[in-house]
Amino acid sequence: MRLPAVVRSLSAAIAALAAGLSAGAPVPPAPTAAPVSAPSPMLADACPPQLPVRQTVAAAIPGWTAQDQQGNYPFQRVAFYPGAPGDASASLIVPTVEYKGQSGLHDRWDLPRRAGGYWMTCAYGNTTATVARKLADDVDFCQADYDGRFMTLVVKHWSCGVKRTMSLPTWTRPAAPPPKRTR
Repeated sequence: MRLPAVVRSLSAAIAALAAGLSAGAPVPPAPTAAPVSAPSPMLADACPPQLPVRQTVAAAIPGWTAQDQQGNYPFQRVAFYPGAPGDASASLIVPTVEYKGQSGLHDRWDLPRRAGGYWMTCAYGNTTATVARKLADDVDFCQADYDGRFMTLVVKHWSCGVKRTMSLPTWTRPAAPPPKRTR
């Protein structure tokens, strides 16, 4: 019986290895796989709860006295960008899924891997001042739950991380009602 070339080659390699072992030859180390890095830790509710802001009038207006303001503004919402906020190419990413339930609004963002990763901003009530940070390069999922007791969006809880390591939201989009039949 004639064996395929691959099997003959493998048989010859096994025989040579066995001969080397019986002769006391050193055994070459087994090849090692490249180390697999652990996923980045989940980032959750990391926005500062208050943002100290000093607002000043940029230019004097004849007949008026400028009233500069300083205060602490409460955290209100998160936003995600494909690049640093303010870059011309970094436009706001809309949620992949948005669901409104009795407890408020729930958003989810599926973020496909991209060179340069993603950035997030924390926005605050009654000011346009924000803080921003780059998310870890392997982050591919973010979610936010908003408090339904307010007229504007106010985040109750948010998190970002590697989707396969995170607890997925317990909320789901309700099923569409069946179509009405007409006679």
